[in-house]
Amino acid sequence: MTGFLLALAVAASAIVQILTDPRITAQFVARSLLALAVYTVHVATGTVVLVWLMPWGPDAAAGATLAVLGWIGLGALGLVRFAPRLREPPAILMRFGLADAVCLLMIGGGSIWALGAGA
Repeated sequence: MTGFLLALAVAASAIVQILTDPRITAQFVARSLLALAVYTVHVATGTVVLVWLMPWGPDAAAGATLAVLGWIGLGALGLVRFAPRLREPPAILMRFGLADAVCLLMIGGGSIWALGAGA
């Protein structure tokens, strides 16, 4: 119940900010929703590919989980870069760098781990 009340308070606060902040226009909201839709498709595509290509079983679960977390992280970096925002994120996140390399290594390493465990 506490978690629900906390989520309700956060949602109410966000709605008040959206309604009172002059920087949040209809175009801002539309572009934000488009970015979230693209991110949702990105995550869904990764999940479908994982279910389709990765082996099943307890031995492959850790590697598959690592690969999915890397995929979600890579999508989150894209969301940070292309979604409209009210303030700039850290510069290190705005170009290809260490965060992208970590996500790609998670995807590759997790895939190899899961495929090796499933063999």
